[in-house]
Amino acid sequence: MDLPALQNGSIMSRIALYRKYRSQTFGDLIGQEHVVRTLQNAVKAGTVNHAFLFTGPRGTGKTSSARLLAKVLNCPNQKDGEPCNECELCTTITDGHCMDVLEIDAASEAGVEDVRRLIVDVIEYRPTVAQYKIFIIDEVHDLSSKAFDALLKTIEEPPEHIVFILATTELHKVPATIQSRCQKFQFNRASIQDIYGRLAHVLGQEGVEFEPAAVQIIARMADGGFRDGLSLLEQALVTADGKLSLQSVLDQLGLIPGETVDELLVSMAGRRPQDVLRLVDEIYRTGRDAKAILEAMLQRLSEMTRASFGVEVGASGEAALEAALRATASQLGIETILRLRELCADGIRDVRDVSLPRLWLESHLLSFGLVPVAEPALAPRAAQTTPARSVKVELVEEAPKEPVAAGPVETSPELAEAAKLWAQATGKLIEQSKLAASLLQKTRPTKVDDQSVTITFARKLDMDQFQDKQPKLLAAVRTGWEQARGDKEWSLVFEAERVTTKLDSNAAVELPAEGARLAEMTKEVFEHF
Repeated sequence: MDLPALQNGSIMSRIALYRKYRSQTFGDLIGQEHVVRTLQNAVKAGTVNHAFLFTGPRGTGKTSSARLLAKVLNCPNQKDGEPCNECELCTTITDGHCMDVLEIDAASEAGVEDVRRLIVDVIEYRPTVAQYKIFIIDEVHDLSSKAFDALLKTIEEPPEHIVFILATTELHKVPATIQSRCQKFQFNRASIQDIYGRLAHVLGQEGVEFEPAAVQIIARMADGGFRDGLSLLEQALVTADGKLSLQSVLDQLGLIPGETVDELLVSMAGRRPQDVLRLVDEIYRTGRDAKAILEAMLQRLSEMTRASFGVEVGASGEAALEAALRATASQLGIETILRLRELCADGIRDVRDVSLPRLWLESHLLSFGLVPVAEPALAPRAAQTTPARSVKVELVEEAPKEPVAAGPVETSPELAEAAKLWAQATGKLIEQSKLAASLLQKTRPTKVDDQSVTITFARKLDMDQFQDKQPKLLAAVRTGWEQARGDKEWSLVFEAERVTTKLDSNAAVELPAEGARLAEMTKEVFEHF
């Protein structure tokens, strides 16, 4: 099939790709080997159960497997647990016209009367042409409670010629009484590699040339579902001009190029607010909104996190794309990547509640560059060629209530003892947990009185994460402290080193002449926060 036929709809209007390429043998069912092996072994041994429950995410092959099982149970020519797909029974089941294989959509026929009419009242009748009368109930969790009650006795003791196959995406909604009477199979999300291979196979069958990077993006967006991947592919093919290119996929699916996202992230981490504003303007002109920008950034940061820890990232052999991703991840550093992920996650949660999303997004992204960080700065950019005006941004540390030194200092005996006890309370946690190490390694006692010990965090971000978002870690630290302190009455008090920012209009950091508005905006952000 050539691409013009796809574009004018002469073929795709009759049958969608996900229906045309539905698995017709167990060998075609990719990514569910554990299900295939068990079902085929049962068929070969003649020990097929009377009720099955297929559960898992959408688009992972539950309904296709139900139809395959119906075919292999009834096919007179089945061999090694595979249907022949040539006999009349196989072809009628594939087309959905077999009188003895009944598919019921529980989402539309969920009442007790529907169950009685479609199932209970007909189970006593033997199959017309097949060996088994098979009921496939899709989205079974949508049945009403009384419908489940009506179905229970039938599933528990069905006639020998009846087989039930239930499919659901929400197993927790299926009553335990139903689950206990079924043989349950868990369908898993497909890997990016599996989806990529399936999409490439479909494009080969359709005679469409493609760029691997384009198919790779679709495989990522499919989120583990073959059906979603084929639906997205079909959507992208509408605008493909002779070849499925990366740019056509980005345009059709409303995505942002990875290199643009990388440039935005590097600009934020490198404290270049003028570039952040420019890139947001450019992305907005392509029709993307604030939520799409944040989602693209979060997806890219997720890939960088995997790359930083040496975990498999890509689905194909696009060495150039993988190399660019790893280079950007190395440039940012894992600490900056994790902080940016937190910023984007918070933004996605908050963007729904703002009335001016673009202006809010600019302020939200710029706020990252105003927070001091411990990691080394990124490589400097080339010197600006445009006229500049001078704006100095100076960080001034306020003295804490008690002097806190970065290196070894003389301390009181009480403070030294508190530091020893704190090390005992947190030492094992830091060794066993990366999260505990990242939050607690830079903490230290800074003040001791008769009732409490003050523990100071280097960053308020870490203290907030520890106190508000890690209750189990907080409880473990308090338990360790109680064991370490012995008979002392010291409780724990947490605080963070305070850092304030002061603006000075004298020269220091060179910004372009058009940066005057940016400087005023930066000052307003400081005053607001």
